[in-house]
Amino acid sequence: MKKIYLIASIVMFLLAVYFGGMAYKQYLAGNLDYNLDKVYINVGYCALFLSIAVYVLHLREHKS
Repeated sequence: MKKIYLIASIVMFLLAVYFGGMAYKQYLAGNLDYNLDKVYINVGYCALFLSIAVYVLHLREHKS
């Protein structure tokens, strides 16, 4: 059961890194009048998945 929590937290962390990278890439692309909404959405997804990853690690410690 502990491995499931660890795998879930790793997957969530990788998703957070992906969305953070996409936000960074879109920010560097310029033309922020058009891309700024996409940057904010990707930063929001990054924060969401990162917080889920930390919460899953907390659940893993709490269950043991």
